[in-house]
Amino acid sequence: MWGTGISRRPGSSGGDRAREVVPTFVRGFDDELGGGVPKGHVVLLRGSTGTMKSSLAYSILHRNALAGRKGLYVTLEQDAASLLHHVAALGMDPRPVSDGVAFLDLSRGREHLEELAANMEDLSDGRIAKPKTAILKAELTRLRRQQGYDLLVIDSWRPLQLILEFREPRAETFALFEWLRGLGCTTFLVAELPSLSSEEGLEEEFLADGVFYLRLEPVTPVSFQRRIQCAKMRSANHSSDFYTLVLEGGRFEIAKAIS
Repeated sequence: MWGTGISRRPGSSGGDRAREVVPTFVRGFDDELGGGVPKGHVVLLRGSTGTMKSSLAYSILHRNALAGRKGLYVTLEQDAASLLHHVAALGMDPRPVSDGVAFLDLSRGREHLEELAANMEDLSDGRIAKPKTAILKAELTRLRRQQGYDLLVIDSWRPLQLILEFREPRAETFALFEWLRGLGCTTFLVAELPSLSSEEGLEEEFLADGVFYLRLEPVTPVSFQRRIQCAKMRSANHSSDFYTLVLEGGRFEIAKAIS
């Protein structure tokens, strides 16, 4: 039986200290998070290519939709049809949750944002270019009002920065994250690992409420394991250990990592 989505801080005995959490539905992992992700958080899913970041992000929406919580998946690199084909091949049939998981396909980048802007008369008088961040915010607000989603996935962070033309990454990241929290939903932000030769990526890790690291770990000269770690989660008593991440029958679960 699924949990209620309510967790209590250690030592709590009253309802005033209860907090609502969003389960990841990764079997075993929510226990290590203290029940799940605190509602309203902005959480990074960060890893290199092949660590199943997008698959995990979709799985969180998929499983929550089965439990009655709606989600929106914003895709900026892979078009929505391709993503759905991929997750279906992994055992996550999107048809049962077609009413619970919506998509905003921005895989054509600026072109798509400009098309959205053409229908937003309230953002400018037609003579001044509409700020791309304002266009995105307006569309996310419209979809939340129309569809009532509680969970949001943005896949992925670096293309979003490029499309929104961030010139002051720290200040603009701070403002966007604050706006996402004010939207009232819980956000999962897919992100590649930053380059080792630069400080790229430090601002979003510092400003995010939570960070999940996903990585491929060699266990023999010819085999690897996928692993997951909750490196940060504000307002949660969580484990910081790495766990083996396994996908079985269309569902993710964790196991103790083999050293």
